[in-house]
Amino acid sequence: MAKKTKDYATSKKERLSFALYSFGTICSYYLIYSFLQIFLTDAVGISAAAVSIIFIIAKVFDAVNDPIFGVLVDKFRFKDSKYRGWLKIAAFAVPVTTVLVFLNPTSGNFPIGGRIAWALISYVLWDCAYTMCDAPAHSLVVVASKTPDERNHILALNSFMVYFGGLLIVVLVPILRPMAGWGMTGIVIGVLSFLGMILIPFTVKERFNVPQEKEVPISTILRTVAKNRYLLIIVLVQILGSLTDFATTLQTYFATYCLGSETWLTALALATVFPVLLVVMFVPKLLEKVDNFKAYVVTRIMTIVITVLIYVCGYENIVVMISLVALRAAVSAVWSLVSTIFIADCIEYGEFTTGERNQGVAFSLKAFVNKMVVALAGALGMACLAAIGYVENGVAQTPQVIHGIWVLYSLAPAAGTVIALAVLLLFYPLRDRDVKAMTAVNRGEMTKEEALEQISKKVKL
Repeated sequence: MAKKTKDYATSKKERLSFALYSFGTICSYYLIYSFLQIFLTDAVGISAAAVSIIFIIAKVFDAVNDPIFGVLVDKFRFKDSKYRGWLKIAAFAVPVTTVLVFLNPTSGNFPIGGRIAWALISYVLWDCAYTMCDAPAHSLVVVASKTPDERNHILALNSFMVYFGGLLIVVLVPILRPMAGWGMTGIVIGVLSFLGMILIPFTVKERFNVPQEKEVPISTILRTVAKNRYLLIIVLVQILGSLTDFATTLQTYFATYCLGSETWLTALALATVFPVLLVVMFVPKLLEKVDNFKAYVVTRIMTIVITVLIYVCGYENIVVMISLVALRAAVSAVWSLVSTIFIADCIEYGEFTTGERNQGVAFSLKAFVNKMVVALAGALGMACLAAIGYVENGVAQTPQVIHGIWVLYSLAPAAGTVIALAVLLLFYPLRDRDVKAMTAVNRGEMTKEEALEQISKKVKL
């Protein structure tokens, strides 16, 4: 290993800077996405229904904001760099907006309309800052090194720090918040985020000139999806499958009101992270022996069964419940990976049928769908919380509301999965054999006539 690192273009300090940057950004991200909802309802006093609307507005803005920022990064260049200038700004913008979100007045003397406006504006500003910190950092990896091994090494360190930072936040916040309050908690995490992010723009060098991949406009994504029937189906399946997955949105509510303390968030986070890390190591080898479609269907069905078992067993036996949550996370990791493969398969189908590769759309489409799923699931989860009668301001909830939180957290994810699976089975006939034949044609290794003899008649061309 020592000999190999000598060939790296980047220094140890640069690679450490990348890792710390990932740690800093994820500290802010996890604080927002794990605790913002309960902060707004229980501390600020905003209703769950209003929080739902705030999430929708912010994410619609985010969908428009991303491609605009992509154009800015592509066109604008700072005096001494192309990407590090953006990261200098982000190193201040992300921590400052993180703190701003959690400084929302909690006093009843401040009008509720003002608190809602503060929540919306600060969240949108944070989202813009986070967009600024994300894309340039990924691009910086490419211009700092030109060898795949070195980039993979950097990305592996980044991934480790992402998981470490996320776990730290779910451990630290439940301890810090009762002692110091939400405002001071936001300040502490903001400082932690700043310390992690500030090193990278001053240490990492932009050594290699690499053409910037342009952000794909939403209009291009939509046109591509419209022309590719199976890509449209996969997008629909992914959205439907995650639409009722309220586990992330309501996890803090579940820990606080069902389990009795938000300190249970640590155990729940460990149960959902470590199984995924273990399974992902073996999934590629598994998929070499099993048809992707079969692997997806089987693991989706297993997820439904485990979800029902979680609900039936209840949360009184916490050890059993958390063990089942961990098992569900492990199984879900398989179909989650296959979902990404399906998008790639649909790109092959699109080139085979229309002659247009549209490979750049695949990544943009995946990112766009992920953001929309987070927005829709988060907003719908908060709307459902309002529908079951949840009362804001951190007051004691009725047994009916507590049971409703349990149902939404444990059983609701099965509903979306059942619908998504039905759509896939009814309308998606592409299989590994079909995709391999199409890929061979796209690469010039087979004629289209030869491929048509191998492709299932169920596939519409």
